Amino acid sequence: MASHHALTEEIHEEPHNVNKAAPGLSPLCQYSAEDGHHTAWHFTHLGGIIQRGPGLTCVEATAVQAEGRITPEDCGLWKDSQMEPLKKIVEFAHSQGQKIMIQLAHAGRKASTVAPWLSAGEVAGPELNGWPDNCYAPSAIAYNEQHATPKAMTKSDIEEFKKAYIASVNRALACGFDAIEIHNAHGYLLHEFLSPAVNQRTDEYGGSFENRTRLTLEVTDPVRQTIPQSMPLFLRISATDWLEEAGIDGWTVKDTVKLASLLADKGVDVLDVSSGGNHPAQHIIER
Repeated sequence: MASHHALTEEIHEEPHNVNKAAPGLSPLCQYSAEDGHHTAWHFTHLGGIIQRGPGLTCVEATAVQAEGRITPEDCGLWKDSQMEPLKKIVEFAHSQGQKIMIQLAHAGRKASTVAPWLSAGEVAGPELNGWPDNCYAPSAIAYNEQHATPKAMTKSDIEEFKKAYIASVNRALACGFDAIEIHNAHGYLLHEFLSPAVNQRTDEYGGSFENRTRLTLEVTDPVRQTIPQSMPLFLRISATDWLEEAGIDGWTVKDTVKLASLLADKGVDVLDVSSGGNHPAQHIIER
């Protein structure tokens, strides 16, 4: 594992070297799964990219719980049967001399929406295999009027989520992936806990910076302990909520810098930095 202060350094662990001259492929949701299972579409989509030789291919956001999917057509790894198609994708990547990573995720309050190629931002009801009455978030605040109002997670819900996350990590390891990425960005569950704009809890998971970052660290630590020490651990993060101009107290770049040090201590090797996606009032400022 890379030294814990070196999040910005190249990864050199054998046998996980990647072609640093080639770009890596970010996760690209296809909204084409069947009950969370990757399909022939995914194999064809990823296979064509893998053949072109990116430095590292990342499989799209893959839900650790059924209710953690963005849409009913999202991929998952919450049950064993979902491993088989992923194994085939990993085997093909390795046959081409390529490294492959999976991003594990939970959509939080942005779950149970209609696939974007059907309709943008609408709730997927039971008639569309959705679960609008079973969405979870740190607080019972909907993303907007088009999204379901989530249930505020209980302590039991949080514990179940953490257990499900590690179970999905173990399945990913059994599939043969070369790296794991924790999805902590774009307004999905872990990002929601970070931001005071979304997290209005009054227990140990809300309020202070320490409390709001607690769940991210409680997920990161056991993931690092579960995967091989030589395996790179990535974490996708939105560096800011872009809420300064809206006058809303949100997650900021300063918060990200502060959290980065804690993540390094927990064994995160790479911060995959993005921004926004957590609040409809965001305003992206040109720098």
